[in-house]
Amino acid sequence: MYHLFGNLLTHYGSASLNHGQSTGNVTHLQKVCWHNKIHSTVSGDAIRWALRYYWQQQDYEVNRVWDADTFTHQLIDENFDAVRFIDDDVLGYMGIEAAKEELIEEESATPSKKKKIKKTKGTSKPRLGALGVNRAISLIPYNGNITFNAKSGAKDRTSLHFHEYHNTRYQYGLALDPHHLKDKSRIFAVIDGLMSIRKVGGHNNVFCYDFSPESLVLRWTQENSPHLFYCFEQHQSEPTISSDLIEQVEVQDIEGSELWIGGKIAKNLDIKDAHIFPGRKQAVADLKRVIARDLNLTDLLP
Repeated sequence: MYHLFGNLLTHYGSASLNHGQSTGNVTHLQKVCWHNKIHSTVSGDAIRWALRYYWQQQDYEVNRVWDADTFTHQLIDENFDAVRFIDDDVLGYMGIEAAKEELIEEESATPSKKKKIKKTKGTSKPRLGALGVNRAISLIPYNGNITFNAKSGAKDRTSLHFHEYHNTRYQYGLALDPHHLKDKSRIFAVIDGLMSIRKVGGHNNVFCYDFSPESLVLRWTQENSPHLFYCFEQHQSEPTISSDLIEQVEVQDIEGSELWIGGKIAKNLDIKDAHIFPGRKQAVADLKRVIARDLNLTDLLP
């Protein structure tokens, strides 16, 4: 039983509006306390949304179709279908049927009399997704940046608005169980989507943040636990691989041969037996060949 685990690090950029909520005329970044400091964050749901939208744009059949003009989803099949729809298969679903009234007879205090009462009952049809995505955490603490804006033309009390922003990279982890997929070949669509992911959360054309990975660490293993989430650190102006991950390889808690590392982080990196590539695409292409071999999917690769 193989599992794909990963930790991805985005490009450096100015992030704002990544959850689409505001208080009055101020739009906030989501924040969490991380290692006793305040960091900005992006939810795993926002990343999953962007992955589904990528599939829609690539003409995969998705059950929840996003309308960019109305900012609404259209559900194609309320019964869901993990065989037909890639998002139902990879991301899962929770189908809820409305409660139905049911007549139930109840004994009264007088044995000869019974009273009827109505009780309601609802049903659910859940499917746990094959892909899990962690919350993305900024690599550096949030420093309180805010930008001032004003609409053009006549001014009123709603003309002024403020946006919090953060110049940073984000890192987040993922876990995929390909054996839970109805169609195992969809593992390649997951990888391709994560490599090309762009519109995350409240992303718009004013704040265009690149959420695709600048660097990545992927692990293809038969173990059930990843042991590599949040393995990037910021030292001075450049990110690095954490010493914790390197030590885990050195003491053989993680086999170096199970790791594929690519992108900017790979420069001058030396981890015994790890597959290290200067480019992200090189690392992913090499890993895909191994996945195809192990899952008997070699006929699907060029």
